[in-house]
Amino acid sequence: MTGVLFRKEWRQHGLWFVILGVLTLLVFLMIVRGVNQDGTGGGAFFGIGTGMTYFFPVVSFILCHLLVAVEYRNKSQLFLEGLPLPRWKMVFVKAIIATFLTCLYTATIVLIVWFTAGSSEAISPRFLGILLSTSALFGWFVTSFYFLVSFLGRYRIPILIIILFVFNYLATSSAVPLSDFPPFALMQRFGFERDIWPRNAMMATAALTLLFFAASFTLALAKEGSVSAILGEKMSYREKMFIGASIAIGTMAILVWQTPTAEPFSIPGAVAEERDGMNVYVSPEGVQETADLEVQLASYLVRELAEKRDWLGIPESAFPPLYVVEKTGIEEDLIEWEAVEGDNAILMYADYRNPEFNRETLMAWSMSQTLDSFSMGRNGVEHRWWIVCGYEGLWELDDATPERVKEKEKRAFDTLEEFGFSAEQLVGRAQYADEAGWQEADAVIYMGFRYLRERFDMEILQQFARRTINRPVTRKDGRAVWWDLTNPVESEFEEAFDLTLEEFAEATRHYIREHHTEEATDKEEAE
Repeated sequence: MTGVLFRKEWRQHGLWFVILGVLTLLVFLMIVRGVNQDGTGGGAFFGIGTGMTYFFPVVSFILCHLLVAVEYRNKSQLFLEGLPLPRWKMVFVKAIIATFLTCLYTATIVLIVWFTAGSSEAISPRFLGILLSTSALFGWFVTSFYFLVSFLGRYRIPILIIILFVFNYLATSSAVPLSDFPPFALMQRFGFERDIWPRNAMMATAALTLLFFAASFTLALAKEGSVSAILGEKMSYREKMFIGASIAIGTMAILVWQTPTAEPFSIPGAVAEERDGMNVYVSPEGVQETADLEVQLASYLVRELAEKRDWLGIPESAFPPLYVVEKTGIEEDLIEWEAVEGDNAILMYADYRNPEFNRETLMAWSMSQTLDSFSMGRNGVEHRWWIVCGYEGLWELDDATPERVKEKEKRAFDTLEEFGFSAEQLVGRAQYADEAGWQEADAVIYMGFRYLRERFDMEILQQFARRTINRPVTRKDGRAVWWDLTNPVESEFEEAFDLTLEEFAEATRHYIREHHTEEATDKEEAE
């Protein structure tokens, strides 16, 4: 009767066993080749350990799903239970098949790699024995775990997701040395240990494997198999909703509370300035005899940024430090910037020794990058970035020479004549910038905000800024995001200035043309 059970499993799943074995072999060969492509993978067998850790669990899950989960989901086990044979024998046959196929897959992989790598590595019989035994034992452990999980029926996927989250947390966010514990310790030095058998890890892994298989038999035979049969039924709609909601809530909680630790950022030797909780660091490109220029630039930036921060009403604790690094050869406005891991600093590059460098532009751009950073990108979204660009233009050109102001006015007029300007282009600034150029789009928006400043008190512009772009966002505090949903930018703008965005765009067009006409008249009178 036992032979009949083996033949039944082969006829039912034999083709899938072969397909699974071939695919497993191909994927492992790709992993072995991939991890050693650059010559730093640690030898041919290093890739097998990587594949056993990250890919073989998928193979074991599919194998046990075919042998166990499919049987109980289709309720074909009821026919087997009606035959004159002990119930444990049915489970025993499935366990033997899973164990045999696991050993076959792992041994085949090791032997093929051994055969292909024999000319490049010294492989002793002892080393080959360590490779075969440790890979097979690790594979048996993984298979025994999924064999047990498969008897959980409709709850196996939620349980696996929870286990995955737990192991991910232990491996990445805790001090637990997960790789030092069995069975993971078997894979820690796989392909490197040639002489010493990892007896302790092998014994512990074997004990866990037997424990999981014993638990599988207990669950399969409990109450004459009725427990496994009940778990094998399809999940009800209520269970799906409950489990799905629980996983979603748990995932969101992990994303919120598991805050990644940002690496401390610093530039040794930089000139440091502090003012009212604002910190600015300026670092020269090379070793200089004096740092007078760095001191002057840092003093200017820390003063201006602290004033702008207080004007916007941003808390000191929410404002990141600014790092300015000298970099020659920059073409566009002599300024560049770079994202910092963890967003715990603003990093700007500037060719500030160049005679054409403008420190007001560096200050304004640093301010806009800061507004985007401390809001976790909230201020950088398309329907809100135009506000940042408008204030940026005012800050940049507050103390500018008449020549720079006239240049900005002319750029705005030329852009308006060629591409126009509407409320849709204002809110959809990204597309407008793609068509006209980002500096051209910023010039038009600057003229619009200059119109607002001339028509309204600065207190009104200040209140509008404080209601739209000054709220910090953290992983644990997203109140600003909810504020945006209930207080859209269009409504805030209309409430502050008693203008719709369409009326503002029309007024901006008229304002730009008016200043261009005045400039042309002044030139004619001068001539």
